[in-house]
Amino acid sequence: MKRNGMLPWVCLTLGAASLFLGGCKSTVHVTDSAESGTQQLLMNSSADAVICSFDFSPLANRLCFLDTTGLGNANTGYLPYRIREQMGSFGVLLAETRDEAEVIVEAGLAAYGTDSRRDTLGITDVNQLPDIYLCVDNVQYGVAKLSLFAREKKTGAVIWHSGIMRADSYQDIRKVLGTGPRYTGTIQHSGTRVGR
Repeated sequence: MKRNGMLPWVCLTLGAASLFLGGCKSTVHVTDSAESGTQQLLMNSSADAVICSFDFSPLANRLCFLDTTGLGNANTGYLPYRIREQMGSFGVLLAETRDEAEVIVEAGLAAYGTDSRRDTLGITDVNQLPDIYLCVDNVQYGVAKLSLFAREKKTGAVIWHSGIMRADSYQDIRKVLGTGPRYTGTIQHSGTRVGR
């Protein structure tokens, strides 16, 4: 009688033990884009800053076509879109084709990319000892260097030049004594927005 009364408790104990000791396994498949989100934010932040520095007011009310050949691999997508948007905000009339334009605006991209740097303070590269980091500082940089000029289509005369403009962006990810990561910089990282 006593043994039968113990049976439910034994089953419950074994079930709980198998639950805690056996653990559980979850598999999540994650795919990444060719360029990370942070890399894209850094590059586009630099592009936004440099394009906002252009003053297209001398071309206001002129029918202009933007030649993006000099943008290289970035001649489609966000960069030419932002240049056209900036032109339009200064009253420039945007031509759909080169043939209908009276002015050709040529864009040249000298630099558009990212770099990174990692600094560590602690015990590293010691045989038979695990790495111990007191401080880890990861910094990523984005840079955009751009120049534009405009010429009359008929005469070829240069009527406007932007000058060479450059803008940088950065993100600093720091861990100190096991705390962090702490994000600072010109972009807001998604890690700081989790749960919002």
